[in-house]
Amino acid sequence: MKQKHLQLLLSVLICSQLILTACTAIVPNATQPAEPVLTRATATATPTQQPTENLSPTATQPVPTIAITDKLLKGLNITVRHPFYDDDDQFNQLIRDFNLNNLWGIHVIGVASGGTDGLANDLNDGLVDDDLVIGMGTDLLAAQPDAQFLALDDYARDEKFGVTTLFEANSPFSEITPRFGESVHYTIPLAYNTGILLYNQTWAQELGFSSLPANREGLLNLAQAAMDANQVDANYYNNGTGGLWLSQSPLSAQTWYRSYGGDFQTKGSYFVPQPEPLMASFYFLKSAFEANQTWVGVEPLPYRYFSDRYAVITEGTLESLPYQAAYQESGNFKDTWTTLSYPGSNDETYLVLEPLSVGIQRSDPNSELAAWILARWLLEPAQQARLVEIHGLWPSIGGPTEIAPEYASTHTYWAAALESDPLITVVPESVDWASVRLVFQDAYQRVYNQDAEYFPSILEVFGQTTQINQEQRP
Repeated sequence: MKQKHLQLLLSVLICSQLILTACTAIVPNATQPAEPVLTRATATATPTQQPTENLSPTATQPVPTIAITDKLLKGLNITVRHPFYDDDDQFNQLIRDFNLNNLWGIHVIGVASGGTDGLANDLNDGLVDDDLVIGMGTDLLAAQPDAQFLALDDYARDEKFGVTTLFEANSPFSEITPRFGESVHYTIPLAYNTGILLYNQTWAQELGFSSLPANREGLLNLAQAAMDANQVDANYYNNGTGGLWLSQSPLSAQTWYRSYGGDFQTKGSYFVPQPEPLMASFYFLKSAFEANQTWVGVEPLPYRYFSDRYAVITEGTLESLPYQAAYQESGNFKDTWTTLSYPGSNDETYLVLEPLSVGIQRSDPNSELAAWILARWLLEPAQQARLVEIHGLWPSIGGPTEIAPEYASTHTYWAAALESDPLITVVPESVDWASVRLVFQDAYQRVYNQDAEYFPSILEVFGQTTQINQEQRP
């Protein structure tokens, strides 16, 4: 799909040489082709394109040039919608610093939604009309076409105000860094959440496991030892527990599938998982569950189970780590613990990442430009480190320990899952993945309630569901 190109402002004032020492001007490249160019001409919202997978720039296409005059943006007010309800004060302080220090006099007001789920609901209900929106990338894309998000590739590739140089080439995430211009990007990752395993080092060592499990077999051996220990202790209520606590979350489901070699590529008009890795992961999880090496608790969250030694390993996410840390401090055992990536078949490990992203809603050209300036500022290393203190996720632009060394030093478990050099996959940047991830979750929840002979029917239902969801999209 051809990217809807943007026009330059017809009313741009040419700054004098004196003014140019304090600001830059919006100057089109003399050799710039008709498409794509930056949006500048009209405040009228135009229909948003749906993402396309193959938009290849021509070999001679120059990088657009953004030029900014203080007269265009001076005193301009914009809003940013964010999910950091619990850390609203910290985020507002971040925004106040931007308001005080940005050279153009842009003034930003933060508007909080109730977490990422609350923001997704607000998007679905049409309640988000803010200039910049921070939310899970899948939720932002799923809101289209009702939400009118800008394509950001021209902004991102700008010679002076772009973001391509902010993403470190040697980071753990370099393979999944957005390739601007190769496909249309309506969002840019600000941070990454991922599914991880929480590992009780103290208890594992007491059980005779001095090293981390290197593969699935090692994981189940430890789970069996912990289950056996709980079976013979004086606590009747922990019988049948001790092994791996299953979260049954969308990230857990996607990661088990990926750990068996499954990919997330759409082969036709809608996504269907590869049968062999899906079935293999089903059989593994069902077998371990029937042996009580894995289990599901009555409580929906694992924090007490992990801190009270009902589980030597639990499934979690980066979002869950601050809560688990609080339980560990207040519990009876106060065990040392860390995080692991998911084991594969041949001593390799896996992580599936879901991005926390920024998107810019269509409004008027000046507000869109101001929102981009804020978005770029949030992607700078100093702000990325401050944001880690707020959301607890991995910064998107580089290695967590390099971008936020103080946080990593204080929370040693935070980036530990990267130490095994895992194979990292980011979920597809598609409008339907917000629903596909839930179909994954549903499929893996069915495993524990069905006999193995019915597993192929789960795959069949998976394909039918994603097809129906695709056909019902507006």
